[in-house]
Formats: sequence, structure tokens, C-alpha cells
Amino acid sequence: MRYLIFILLLGFYSTSLHAQDDSIAARIVIIGDAGYLVNGRAPVMDAVRKTVPLDSRTSVIYVGDNLYKEGLPDEQDVFYTKYRSILDSQAALVMNTPSKAYFIPGNHDWNNGGPEGLTAILRQQQYLDNISKDNVKFYPEGGCPGPVEVKITDDVIMIIMDSQWWLHPGEKPGIESDCQQKTKEEVLVEIEDILSKNDRKLVLFAAHHPFKSYGVHGGYFTLKQHIFPLTDIKKQLYIPLPLIGSIYPISRSVFGSSQDLPHPTYFDMINRVQQVVKQHHHTIFMHGHEHTLQYIVDSSFNYIISGSGCKTSRVEKGRQAEFVASRLGFALLEISKNKNVHLKMYTIEDSVHLAYSKNIKNFATPPPIEDTIARTVALLEYRDSVLAPASIQYRKNKAFRRLILGNNYRDDWSTPVMFREFNINTERGGFTIEGRGGGKQTKSLSLLDKNGEKWALRTIDKDPEMAIPENLRNGPARDIVQDMISASYPYAPLIVPTLAKAVGVRQADPEVFFVPDDPSLGYYRKLFSNKIAFLERKDPVPAGVETKSSGKVFNNLIEKGDHVIDQKAVLKARLLDILIGDFDRHMDQWKWAELDTGKGKIYSPIAKDRDQAFFYSDGLAVEWISRRRMPFLRGFRYKIAKVNWLGHSARDFDRVFMTGLEKREWEQTINTFTNQMTDSVIDAAVRKLPREVYPVSGDTIAAKLKSRRDLLPQAAMKYYKFLAKDVNILGSNKQEFFYVDATDSGTRVKVYAREPEGDTTMLVYERMFDPKITKELRLYGFNGSDRFEVSGRHGIRLRMIGGRGNDTFNVAGKIKSFVYDLNTEANALNRGGRTKDRMNNDPSVNAFDLFDYQYDIKRYPRVNFGVNAEDGLM
Repeated sequence: MRYLIFILLLGFYSTSLHAQDDSIAARIVIIGDAGYLVNGRAPVMDAVRKTVPLDSRTSVIYVGDNLYKEGLPDEQDVFYTKYRSILDSQAALVMNTPSKAYFIPGNHDWNNGGPEGLTAILRQQQYLDNISKDNVKFYPEGGCPGPVEVKITDDVIMIIMDSQWWLHPGEKPGIESDCQQKTKEEVLVEIEDILSKNDRKLVLFAAHHPFKSYGVHGGYFTLKQHIFPLTDIKKQLYIPLPLIGSIYPISRSVFGSSQDLPHPTYFDMINRVQQVVKQHHHTIFMHGHEHTLQYIVDSSFNYIISGSGCKTSRVEKGRQAEFVASRLGFALLEISKNKNVHLKMYTIEDSVHLAYSKNIKNFATPPPIEDTIARTVALLEYRDSVLAPASIQYRKNKAFRRLILGNNYRDDWSTPVMFREFNINTERGGFTIEGRGGGKQTKSLSLLDKNGEKWALRTIDKDPEMAIPENLRNGPARDIVQDMISASYPYAPLIVPTLAKAVGVRQADPEVFFVPDDPSLGYYRKLFSNKIAFLERKDPVPAGVETKSSGKVFNNLIEKGDHVIDQKAVLKARLLDILIGDFDRHMDQWKWAELDTGKGKIYSPIAKDRDQAFFYSDGLAVEWISRRRMPFLRGFRYKIAKVNWLGHSARDFDRVFMTGLEKREWEQTINTFTNQMTDSVIDAAVRKLPREVYPVSGDTIAAKLKSRRDLLPQAAMKYYKFLAKDVNILGSNKQEFFYVDATDSGTRVKVYAREPEGDTTMLVYERMFDPKITKELRLYGFNGSDRFEVSGRHGIRLRMIGGRGNDTFNVAGKIKSFVYDLNTEANALNRGGRTKDRMNNDPSVNAFDLFDYQYDIKRYPRVNFGVNAEDGLM
């Protein structure tokens, strides 16, 4: 009988445990700063294995500083294997399990904030990607800031942000990158967008740097640091330095380094992110950085710091801290199906100890609101058309203000126009909203039509707030910048498509609408109501044709030896830019249509965003600044002024995607372009303006276009010579054969793709250079075992950068040349008398900087540095 009762009780207990386990919807393991192995082991990961079920409901978040002290080094580095093994130990936690692991970068992963930060972070991502496990992810990708939205359950999402991107002083992806968010402002907009779409869910906000802390980075110091400050650098340095010793803790508490919360850049990040997040009631912040365990609760947020993955530092029990510990350990969030969130903090000494356990939140779903919205939509009466100006902000001001800021296009902006009204439910069969897009100034919505095609709805008027430093946004600077938008022509995107079509340049053909105060816009209603906006296809290509961003195309050119650019198509597009005076043509203003030839891929350009076409200001302010600092602001005049500077924002674009065309090809393309750009084409294009606006500026724009077309051959060839002065010729990560032959008529360069065992196969580049125009050529081999053959008695100065792999350099004749490569590889150099050997053991000898070209303009150096005991000099 006792045995039967025991069996029944055991069965009941097991059932209860199983039921309790089934109530768990998700587990989040938070491990930070695990960048060392402790005596060859990873004690925190070992503790997780013993403590947490690694099933499909468990996600492990490594919240940065995955590698100390300067991230993952180059493969050539003697310590590469050591650091790689640390990443292996972290990824191994979820190997052969259904659990997932997410790696987030920290400052040490970014080369401790050093100049090789971006390279180090990309190297770490590539290594983790090459593990080829679907349950191991590195976010955000590409050195981008994020935020990245990760679905945990139907009721829980995680936002991942790279906080070191915000703080990093060196090179990082920016406006010309392939990142979805390229500026701090765009990061904030995307965070707000994610929160708005998940307003009834629990949001876990993961970033390396804490937004509140009672540790070292939070500026908390004890009496010991004031008297014995050197112990922060080395524990044994008990050298009393009273008074003098207080300088360091006081200055760090007040100002901090860039890695400390009091530092202005760090404080700005905290303040701006929390201003956005505070509207969301169910947010939990998850961080590392401090080598402690902390749980802090203030009036707005819950903060979990779990940064003692391999070492510890001091921490105080601050007023809002519910738990702190200076022990190795990790945090665990258990999220139940009934929306309770339970926090557990585990510390590790000789064994694993549950040091803290508490239910910290319930995120019960509020009542649905869709019915209310549906009733409101039913009451809205859509109109066929609405009479309105593009904007009323730019009406003519007082005479003195107009003298300084200009008359510009104020009349075009303020003239009322009869616009079609936009009905999101019926236009093109109806749209669904994917999210917000746009840049610093334009408000944009990403839409999806019933066929799955993507569209963009962009406001005509701009809001310059995000383009102005925050400390200047409430002063006269904002008013001035807002007023200067009157120099941009509001209806330029309606004119350009006809011009583009005539010369074979691909771009979107937008329509213009009035957007009513429509409840169907949901969260975005207040941003777009009663605004004038353009509606356009995001990818104006035939069905089935794939498109790529400039960043992806560049990566493909480097990774694949048989991908090429349709450079004549690029030249036509850039001639159009010169014609219409569009100075805003950086990398992100382009997409690319991909054509698979069977032997490789060809990319042709798609021009985006014509907001700066026809830019013109007659004010003294722009006149002054365009003559001294920004010549590209000379604007859309009858003459083509400063054509070299008109290409300023496209300086890197042109030096990657237009390096293969010779002088005669430029001349032929220019001749065809000007012949196709007839007076009738120009007149038809300008007649696309709304009929109410055409009398204001239509005739003037048409006359300027005709004048600039006639002057285009001379201006374009001047730009050709400007680009031809120094030319980069890029190989790939495959094997190439570079052939250079210098003769009296010029220097000819050919590049062939090579099979691993063969010689030359496919010609991927050929150009003849005139030594009267071109002064230097730079040949980049990148990875792979490349071969460089150079012959000739004289010619253009030549630099050959071999890249990784065993390269061969055969340099005959007396060409002035330089060879760069690693002397730690089996490279072969047979050189002539004027060839300089620049090989060394520094991997940076093979570096290529996509954004290295600088115009000849005076710049004043700015030095930013800081220091703290943990991170060293930055």
C-alpha cells in the first residue's frame, strides 16, 4: 500500500513538474563579457548547461565583449587560434541542441574602439556565419547599428542594437553604407517603428552598454580608489596617492571616457533611446559591459546587467538596485504563457548558486482596438481631389531675410495645386503598411500591394530636425535649415523620369497625392495626415529581375571574379545627374538590376531619390558657402559650374563603378546622350509639372536644361580627366591575372579571371591610360593567388597590392612601381630597377578603403581620446 501511495505521489509530482515546465513560453539566458577562457574553461557556459534546459524555448544572448581585448585578429596573427577557440566555446553551448544563440558586439569586439574596429567586427561575424548553424546568429550584421527585431514568441520580441556603433570614434558604416539604418536618427526612427508594431508585446532591448549602472562605468568609486587609484590598473599597486588620487575617480565620475555613462556621447545615446522607448510600457533592458550582475528598477524601466561572463569588477548597491553581485554568473528570464516574467540571477564560485529570484513583470495584453479603427475608417469620406500647396512654410519673408536666404522656389512651394487624394485601401488594389523608411529629413512609408510588390510613399516637404545637431534644434539653426529647403524643387521627381527614359536610364516614375487624415494609416496617421506625398515603386524593374543595393553589389564584385558593372549605363546615369544638377548621388542613392548571363552577372544602375535635382538658391548665404566650402551648392544654373565638385557626394561611387571606360567611350556616350536629349524631350518632361505650377518656373527649368545639354560635352570630359588622374583597378577574392603594358601610346591594363589550375580565362577589365592625364594606377588583388605581369620602359606610376594569398609579381622594364603584400606569405617578386618592395608583416599593408578619396580642401584635425583602467587608451 505504501509503495502504491509512493508511486501515485511520484506520478502526481512528476505531472506537476511537467505542467509547470509547460507553462514556460520562453527562456532567455543573458551572458556578457565572456571574452576570456578561465584556466582553459568557460565556467559560465558550463553552469548554463547544468542549470538551464537547452530546448527549443531557450535563447542564449551574448551581450557583447565576446572577445577580449581587441576582438578577433587576422588569421595571420599568432593568437588567432586562441581567440577563435573562445568563440567556439560560446557557440558550442547550443550546438546539437534546438536552442538558439545570438551574439551582440561590444566595444572590445570593435578592436576596443580602435582604428581596426570595423574590420574586427566583420571578421567576428564572418567566422560565426561560417559555422553554418541556423541556430547561431550575429546581430546586427555588417557593422551596422541595427536595430534588429527578433521574434522570440508570438507575444515577445527582442530588439538588438549595436551600442558601440553609436560610441565608436573611428570608421563605421554610415550614410554611404549598405545598412538599413545609417544614422543615429534612423536608428531611433526604426526603434520607434518596431515598438509601434509590437505595442502589446513584451520587448527585450539588448545592447552591450547599460543605460543605468552602479558599477565602474556608471561612475561609482569607493574610498579605496581615491587613496589607492593605481589598484584599478593593477590590483597589487597599493601606492597611496591622497588628493592626487581623487582626480581620476572624480573626473571619470563627472565626464567619463566614451565607455562610461557620464560621457556626453554615451549620455546622449541613453537619453535619446529612452525618450523613444518610454512610450512602450513593457520593456526590459538587457546589457553587459559591467563585469557584475545587477538588477535595477526605476519608475520607467527594468534593467538587467549580466556582464560577469569571465571576470568581475566592483559594484555598489545603489538606491534603485534590487540585486547586485561581483561574481561570475549569468541572468535567466523565464517568460510564462500567462505573460509573467521571472528573473533569476545565478552566481558561480565552487558551484552554481541561485542568488536572486523574483517575478518582475506581467505584460497582460490590453483590449484590442481594431474595431474602433474600422468604425472610424467607415466614417471617412474620401474625395477625388484636394486643392493644396506643397507647403506653406516657404512663403516669401521679409526683404532682408530673402536677401540672405534667397527667393529660391518659394512660389512653387506655396502655389495651390489640385492633387488626387490617396486612399490606401483602394489605390493600386490596396496597400498594407510594412513600416517606416526614409532618411534624415523625408518621412516615408514602405507599402506592399496586393501582388506583393513594394512601394514607397514619401512626403514632398522635409523635416530637417534629424539633420541638425540636437543642441541646435530649438534655436534659429532649425528655422534657417528648414527655410533653405525652399531651394529644392518640390516637383523635380515628376520631371526627371521622362528625361531618364529618353536616354535609357532606369528609375522610378512617381505619382503625387494628397494624403488625408486617414485612420487606416494607424500609428503613422499623425506623420502623414494632410501631407503631399509621392507614391513610387521601390524596384522599377520587370517582374523576375532581382535588385541589389550598392553595398551588396560591391561585395559581390569582390567575392566573385565574374561579376561586372555595365559601366556605360552608369556613365549615362551620371551624365543625367550633371544635366539636372543633382549633387546628392552617394552610394545609397542607387540600386542595381541583376542580369545573369550564365557566365557571370552584370549589374545595371537604378537611380533613386531625385529630391536635389534642380537645386537653386539666389541667397547670399548659399552664394558665400558655395564659393568657400561647398562648391556643389552652386546649383542648377544655365552654366554647369564646378562639375568636379558636383560629383562630391558620388566621389567613391564613381571611383568604383566607372573605372573601366576609356576617353573614346566617354565621348561616344556623351554624343549619344546629347543627341537623344532633344528639345522636345525636355519640353515634354517639364510639362509633367502640375498645370498650376508650370507658369511659375517651367519655362526657366526647360531653358536651363537646354543650355546645360549644349554645355554637357565640355563639362563631362573635364570630369573624365578629373576621375582619370588616379584610378583604382580592383580584382576579387578569386584568382586574377593582371597584365600591364606601358608603351609610347599609353599604358594598357588587362585583368583576367583565372581558373585555380589555369592561366587566363575571361577578360573582366581592359583600359588604355594616357600618361598625360593619369598619374597613378593602383591594382588590388584582394584574396587568392594573383599574378601581376608588368612590362615597358616608362609609363604611369604603378602600385600593386597583392592581398591575401601567394601572389607573383613579375615587373620588367623601368616603370616606377611599388609592391605591397605580406612578407609572411610565399609571395614571389621579380622586380625591375625602379620597383620598390613595400612588403611587411602588417596585415594593413593589403587594406583597401572604399571611402578614401578626399577633395583638396582645408580640414582641421579633431582629436578624440579617453582612458580608463579597464579599456585602456581610446
